[in-house]
Amino acid sequence: MMSQMRKFLRRRKKRIYLDYAAATPVRQSVVDVMRPFFREQYANPSAIHAEGVQARDAVEAAREKVGKVLTARAEHVYFTGSGTESNNLAILGTIETKRKEGVAYADMEVISTRLEHPSVSQTLAYLEGLGVKIQYVAVSDEGVIVLESLQNLLSPKTVLVTCAYVNSEIGVVQEVGKLSRVVRAYEKKHAQRVYVHTDAAQAPLWLSCGLDRLLVDMISLDAGKCYGPKGVGVLAVRHGVELSPVFHGGPQESGLRPATENVAGIVGAAYALEHAQDIYESRAQKVQQVRDFMIDELLKIEGVTLNGSKEQRVANNVNISISGIDSEFAVVVLDEKGIACSTKSACSGASGGGSSVVMAISGDTARATSSIRFTLGEETTRAEVKRAVAELQMHKAKMKTASL
Repeated sequence: MMSQMRKFLRRRKKRIYLDYAAATPVRQSVVDVMRPFFREQYANPSAIHAEGVQARDAVEAAREKVGKVLTARAEHVYFTGSGTESNNLAILGTIETKRKEGVAYADMEVISTRLEHPSVSQTLAYLEGLGVKIQYVAVSDEGVIVLESLQNLLSPKTVLVTCAYVNSEIGVVQEVGKLSRVVRAYEKKHAQRVYVHTDAAQAPLWLSCGLDRLLVDMISLDAGKCYGPKGVGVLAVRHGVELSPVFHGGPQESGLRPATENVAGIVGAAYALEHAQDIYESRAQKVQQVRDFMIDELLKIEGVTLNGSKEQRVANNVNISISGIDSEFAVVVLDEKGIACSTKSACSGASGGGSSVVMAISGDTARATSSIRFTLGEETTRAEVKRAVAELQMHKAKMKTASL
């Protein structure tokens, strides 16, 4: 039995994890701050006894911490169950508030892109079914939003602009501040309020996420993407933004997200976000060097194309298409070789079709079905990515030989 365990552990040590956009491990320091809330300070934070008050204090301290990190008022920081829920709450909450003000669904428009995470794109599809018009801004073949297109789409019916800060598949970083300025200029000229929301789930480890810097009204985050616990999301909104709850059941989170708070998760999420934003610049600089090395090595392989802008790209993302291979089969082969990567966002599904994001920027079905996403972590080394490139190159060579 011990011999089998040692063999198992040796195999695990040899594995290389390159799917950090899907999930990160929980940082040990985050585990440490969470631990007391599992068995010692376990009370329901809505209870009025001493133990409940202690739990409530922990939640509010976490809220204050996140508010400072995101330059938002603490009372406008809401904890949810995921980044997906935060996106839904931001989008649906905005629309429902307008509806309660007497605006019909058919008289509302939302502007977004065709590159969004399923938690946004599928929410927009749902709204479209209700009669809300969804406008899609043009993007370049590198996945960058065309500002002029946004300017042209804004109209008297526009109530919300929503786009990802960092694309979850191709890693393109949108210039959210510039996009927000376009919207603010329109607001000023037409005396019309248009909310701006950004899905920043992939951003905290690598980019500034302050509301003030991005000039957005709402920002969604996911603790599980930045070395925090899974199952905890954050939605921070600017003062004056009115959102309606999208489900009901209690007064928690100011009535906007009714459910007993996940105290341990919230405490851990706040600590993880604070740590992520404390040293994001030096972390990004270090990881980007490894990322660029990997891109350069991959581009030496015949038939490899980089998806998304290299310059306007998050520090840890490498997304390629490689002609002559099926990406899902390649990912399985790499997994057997001890390398974990993916074809697209985990929430897009484990199988079935190519990348809708790559399809949107390229219009090329073959390119969309041959895309592979590698996402690096803080400690990913050149040796690890070199091995991943070598295994992919061998797979490509085998596929070429088999086709002759």
